[in-house]
Amino acid sequence: MALSAYLAEETCAVASRRGAGVVMDNVSRTYPASAGPAAGVFGICAQLAAGSFVTVSGPSGSGKSTLLNLVAALDHPTGGRLLVDGRDIAASPERARAEYRLRLVGCLFQDAPLVGELSVANNVVLPGLLARTDRRAARGRAQELLERVGLGTQTTLFPAQLSVGQRQRAALARALMNRPRLLLADEPTGNLDRATGRQVMELLADAQAEGCTVVVVTHDPEIAAAGDQHLRLLDGHLVA
Repeated sequence: MALSAYLAEETCAVASRRGAGVVMDNVSRTYPASAGPAAGVFGICAQLAAGSFVTVSGPSGSGKSTLLNLVAALDHPTGGRLLVDGRDIAASPERARAEYRLRLVGCLFQDAPLVGELSVANNVVLPGLLARTDRRAARGRAQELLERVGLGTQTTLFPAQLSVGQRQRAALARALMNRPRLLLADEPTGNLDRATGRQVMELLADAQAEGCTVVVVTHDPEIAAAGDQHLRLLDGHLVA
């Protein structure tokens, strides 16, 4: 089945969401020398079980973020295949990859890039509106998520009025807006104090409990050891 047909089928089956399974078959991503220094990955072979909690660790520059960008279809492999539920995402047209990112994938980045001109509620509801969800239903979903992450009374504030931890929790609510089957988090606790970081990790665990496949890039050895599966990268290679 083509990715576009698969996405159309997924849109009609929101209630039966389950985590997406990922297979990396000798996946590589290299960059030309003219692009400047970039952390590539080389010959990655791994299977991420649907509904699992996967942690990815390694020193800076080891390729962790590159690997996450490949799974999110924000970048494409220069070698090998990356399959999500058996479908080669990179081989699909850009429009289909954009729909994949919108409907099936939630992304949480370390710097929580919210839209500064939008209120917290409008930041969270935005992916739902882009996915053509009914406006009233989307706003109800956004309010539910903000209450879940402890921001139910801050919905009219703007990102600049929030603390770092609050922005990260708002970004997590936004990532969950379209009920993703695959949640990708790049250093989600890197800028947070320990208590707030623990709250964010509990929310990610809740997402897994609801059936989502969660992949977390981290430098924290405690978080790295807590996953169902741990991938460690060194100089772009997967190591035991």
